[in-house]
Amino acid sequence: MKYGEVIPPEVTSIGCQCFDWCIALTRIDIPSRTKELSDNCFNGCKSLKSIIIPSTISTIGFNCFYWCTSLTSINNQNIQFISKERIFVNEPVLVSIETPKTLQIINGKNIEKKISDHCFSGCSTLTSITIPSSINEIEDGCFSRCYSLKSINIPSSVSELGEYCFDRCLSLTSIIIPTSISKIGYKCFSGCSLLTSINIPSSITAFGTACFYECGCEEMLKQNKTIPENCFQPY
Repeated sequence: MKYGEVIPPEVTSIGCQCFDWCIALTRIDIPSRTKELSDNCFNGCKSLKSIIIPSTISTIGFNCFYWCTSLTSINNQNIQFISKERIFVNEPVLVSIETPKTLQIINGKNIEKKISDHCFSGCSTLTSITIPSSINEIEDGCFSRCYSLKSINIPSSVSELGEYCFDRCLSLTSIIIPTSISKIGYKCFSGCSLLTSINIPSSITAFGTACFYECGCEEMLKQNKTIPENCFQPY
């Protein structure tokens, strides 16, 4: 790296694979004039622990932070556009991420409407997340295998929970489902063994098969006659 951890202030774009597999990189300062982080920009920066993305950034490229396995903190100050592909892929130690209100697109999807399939799937150390009220759908597998997820708020703007949505969220102990929810997808809460507190509003008219299979609240929910028996069966 010619400039080490300091990028010259006149830089407006960080090119494709610029810091690709710079495994010794622990921190980086992105100049306030920079407008773009290109494809695979920080790919494989396994020692990078945190990054501040300035408000001038308008584009983050494909796999920009792919294999940043030590990344625990991302501060997105004002991101408006993101590439059509995933940004955060296989980041097993990502602890939390705050979605800025100005964010418009993630994983190629408009997040004012929904959080895309498998968006946070496998973020094994994610402990909590706040979903903005602009979201109206949480899609398939969105938080599946988030083993450390303990709490999540579901805003009343959400109308359904997708298949495998919280599958194997082993640390989830309670959840409040708003009355706006009308459908719980296949295996939605399957394997949530510590989940002992959950409400089932009367607004839910569709239950997916195995949605409460091996769930900690299984016996309690079986007392609710509005919940079909196949909700507690494997398939």
